[in-house]
Amino acid sequence: MIWQIRMLGRFEVLAAGTSPVSFRSRKVGSLLAFLALNRGREIANYTLNELFWPDSDGDKQAQSFRRAIADLRDVLETDSNRGTIVQTERGKTMLDPGSFETDAERFESLLTERKDGNDPDIRTAEAIALYGGPLLVSIDDDWVYAYRRQYEEMYCKGVEMLCSSLIERRLAADATRIANSAIIVAPMREDLYVCAIRGYTAQDNKSMAIMQYEALETMLDDNFGQTPSDLAHLALEETSAKASVVEKQPAQNNHAEESYGGAISAESSFYVERIADSTVRQALGDGEPVILVFGPRQTGKTSLLARSANLIRQQGSKVVVTDFQSLSKYEVERVTSLYRALVHNFASQLGLAYEPTWNEWIGPNSNLDAMIESLLKQVDGPVCWAMDEVDRLFGTDYADDFFGLVRSWHNRRALDPDGPWKKLSLLISYATEAHLFITDLNQSPFNVGVRVSLRDFSEEEVVELASRYDLSDSSASKVVFEIAKGHPFLTRKAFTYLQRGGTIRGLRDSAHSVDGPFGEHLRHLQHVITRDSEITEAINALLGGQPIEQSEIRYRLWTAGVLAGNSKDDCNFRVPAYEAYLRATLG
Repeated sequence: MIWQIRMLGRFEVLAAGTSPVSFRSRKVGSLLAFLALNRGREIANYTLNELFWPDSDGDKQAQSFRRAIADLRDVLETDSNRGTIVQTERGKTMLDPGSFETDAERFESLLTERKDGNDPDIRTAEAIALYGGPLLVSIDDDWVYAYRRQYEEMYCKGVEMLCSSLIERRLAADATRIANSAIIVAPMREDLYVCAIRGYTAQDNKSMAIMQYEALETMLDDNFGQTPSDLAHLALEETSAKASVVEKQPAQNNHAEESYGGAISAESSFYVERIADSTVRQALGDGEPVILVFGPRQTGKTSLLARSANLIRQQGSKVVVTDFQSLSKYEVERVTSLYRALVHNFASQLGLAYEPTWNEWIGPNSNLDAMIESLLKQVDGPVCWAMDEVDRLFGTDYADDFFGLVRSWHNRRALDPDGPWKKLSLLISYATEAHLFITDLNQSPFNVGVRVSLRDFSEEEVVELASRYDLSDSSASKVVFEIAKGHPFLTRKAFTYLQRGGTIRGLRDSAHSVDGPFGEHLRHLQHVITRDSEITEAINALLGGQPIEQSEIRYRLWTAGVLAGNSKDDCNFRVPAYEAYLRATLG
């Protein structure tokens, strides 16, 4: 008999043609779910004891474990096959992989295995239909959250791939329907809203695209206190723009879709190297253990991190990428959940097996430290951990502890040159000045290693970028620099506007208008400012010719990319269009 274990959006265990079975306790069902997710792996009994009964001592743990195993066998086995499904040998436990099937395993295989002759869109659509909601939604044990996030990530990536494929095949209405259905299943995922916005945009349904964007704004503000990312901001226009460029220039520009803004891929012909690039490249060549990339929003930090990670891979090192903006609010609020997610992410990207042990007798830092060290011991060769947007952790009550731990990893490279920490290097990006949030910089990584400040394009770099767009007007770069002041995102938007047939005069006239090429960006800017009364008051003072006196407010506006500098004497708008637009909208 083959047992069916359903874990996506529910937790049910049943045999063919039977009703779901029940277990003697919630803990027994949770244990079964954990063993099923680790199909074919033997898990040490002491790991299971610590994971499921962390508050008990050794004897009570062992007693609870034996009782749970007996309860599992009472449900899954008969007297004639006792011990064949739930196998406990040599201090380890596993489920017989031939005795059960799970929807989670089927879901994963549909998304990761490509069968010859099968349409990948059909397999992806089947996987999406199979995902009924969060993994093991009725179980709230700490170990679940890392797995739940992993499967949610796979689901959202599948939706994104399928929607992109449907839009390319001119089936945007189907893409929009799938994206909107996915939002119901995973309502706090920005990438799903972006899929829906792109679908509406591809149908030239701008009003629905704007409504979807506003729904995204409300969701992020209510749940995370954040605003939509650049990708969401761009999705209102990029699909129809992409189609337009591809139709006009099918052969001349194979990367036209990347000219519309957002992070630039490692292979993009639209990427312009700056001094920061050579600084990071030199630091990587010198084997620097810590490289810090910082600057205000939309200066290209993520793009630089992506290119650096690609270079590291080409040199034969392994790379782990953690985007802290992608973490859920739950994971960021609870240090144990965050650390479990980091370990799971670290092990998954390196393809390593690990025992998800969490020792309640020691603190979170000691647990994370021990787990990362254990994983590093399994790796041959160097590992670079690229941490993007770590400022997401600034202001949390554990920030000092986390960054102090990261600093200790750097120190142990020198203290134990032959140990596992010698393998680890760190590439960290952030958008705020660390000293505003980290109490003791001597215990953080922000005053060691190589610090790389990423700033807006210079006039020479704007000229270089203009050459990538094959614009016939030689004065375009000068005008674009005058209007965008080297703002990387707006510079690319301006060149895209000109490449698609816009005129220099039209760019000048509409740069500060919500109907112009910067319109959605300006609208987003207004939202950021007006949601905070202190920020609004400071901007109104600046518009009235007064400096912003509060240093913290200046820093916040600089890191948000609104001001060109963060000192009282350099309190000017980063882009002239900001001042004109805000003066008109704020009165």
